[in-house]
Amino acid sequence: MKKQAKLLATLMSVSMLGASLAACAKNNGADNNKAAASASASSSASSSEAPPKEDPLKVNVLIMHTFDNAPKADNRMHQWLLENKNIDIQITTANTKTPADKMNTMLASGDIPDVVSILTDDVNNGIANKWAEAGYIVDLDPWLSKYPDLLKYTDPDFNKVTFASKKDGKMYMIPGNPAANKDVMQMNVGPMIREDWLKQVGMSPPTTTDELYAVLKAFKEKIPDVNGKAVIPASFDNLRQLFMYSWTKSWFDLSEDNKTLHWWFNNPHIVDYMVFMNKLYKDGLLDKETITQQPAQYQAKLSSGRVGFTLNTNGPMDTANGVLKVEDPAKRFIPNPPIQVPGLPMPIYQESSFAMAQALTVSKKFAENTRNMERLMEFLNWSVSNEGATILSTGPDGEYYVKNANGLLEPKPEVKAQQDKADKSFETTTGITYYNLLSAPVIPRATVMPGTDEFIMAQKTWLPAVGEQNVPFNFSGTGPEWDKHWPDLWPEISKWEAKAIFADSEEEVRKITNDMLENFKKIGEPVVTAEKLKLIDEYVQKNKQ
Repeated sequence: MKKQAKLLATLMSVSMLGASLAACAKNNGADNNKAAASASASSSASSSEAPPKEDPLKVNVLIMHTFDNAPKADNRMHQWLLENKNIDIQITTANTKTPADKMNTMLASGDIPDVVSILTDDVNNGIANKWAEAGYIVDLDPWLSKYPDLLKYTDPDFNKVTFASKKDGKMYMIPGNPAANKDVMQMNVGPMIREDWLKQVGMSPPTTTDELYAVLKAFKEKIPDVNGKAVIPASFDNLRQLFMYSWTKSWFDLSEDNKTLHWWFNNPHIVDYMVFMNKLYKDGLLDKETITQQPAQYQAKLSSGRVGFTLNTNGPMDTANGVLKVEDPAKRFIPNPPIQVPGLPMPIYQESSFAMAQALTVSKKFAENTRNMERLMEFLNWSVSNEGATILSTGPDGEYYVKNANGLLEPKPEVKAQQDKADKSFETTTGITYYNLLSAPVIPRATVMPGTDEFIMAQKTWLPAVGEQNVPFNFSGTGPEWDKHWPDLWPEISKWEAKAIFADSEEEVRKITNDMLENFKKIGEPVVTAEKLKLIDEYVQKNKQ
């Protein structure tokens, strides 16, 4: 019995110990579950919270192509960018009219600001690439690959020739917007004609040389004298030679295979130009002073209301219209379509190009923090979007610009009054345009185009006479024969032109012009042409893709 009692006591003790251990395990499990649940809840709460906001990205920008008028501190656009893009851009200007000298000083010191906006030309681009060779600025190729929109209006071949380092082929600059790119450039040169005179003679704007002659003849015969003086159907100043393009295409004409080069010095079509001008003169349709008159004299004639047709930049047209429309709003010059010779190419009055006004460099010191570069490039990429370019060019929504009935943004009246001042006070006070560091355009246009009604009309009217930049011709350079003979060739044009225009007969005109072409052969045209073609061929061979 004692043995049984002892065994029973032992079993009960073990049982109680097991129960106790089980209870402990249960309690511990519950506690662990509570802890796990608590930890899980805590983790979930942490993951739902926004990451801590970064400090504003501070970027010091030096603008080398603006010599004064930096934006005022803490202007409206600076505030907006700080609040909405978390970027603190501090802009200073070079305060020098010799950017290359200042850039060379920076090269010597190695003190390069975070971002420099340089004026792009061969000299300044070369100095910027010396900054790169010295290790002061960074290779931007990886970022341009990541953000291709930064180069959306540029041309790879042009970039390679103009911006890339000659030593390693890398891009250490971000090209700005090409001011003469066909997508964004403004048309500012072409024929101009009196709209009110066309209505009086019942004719449409001419598009060919034959139509032009008929219109000018009608002007002479049907438009009455102005203030007692006979009208002048056509008058030109020193830009009259642009009219020659109707026959010669431009001042040069390089064949598509780059094997034949014609320019005024050897183009046979120049004879027909001389014949046409002589005909205008003999028939009393051309201003007798068209070869000799000075700019002020020419402008006075346009403003007097006596001239019916000319070819020039829009400036003289706008100036003359300002005078004419005071007397009668119906009196004005309007842009005339390009004048073409049937069977010949459309003249090229204006050449598009991928030339930029500025480009950006980024200092190595700034870029040592990779996050700096990421945030800067994100901002620049936004700035070249239509949204970014619109805000940077017009300000925060509704503050300075409002939409008109056509859905285009136009400045409020009080803003327009400030913008019309010549002191740039509106821009410096608000910061508008300054932070568009790459001068990105908005396409399609979102704002009302500035300028006179006639200038706005010209954008469509003159567009057919805009040609693409001929890269081989423009970038193949010149040589010793060009340098030697060019000073003798170019001035000869006006001298022979005067003889031909005022000749007594068409036969005499043709003889004079052919004598001119023969004279060009004697004073260097053949060797200059041969040298240029050789340089073009070398350029093409060197830059084959």
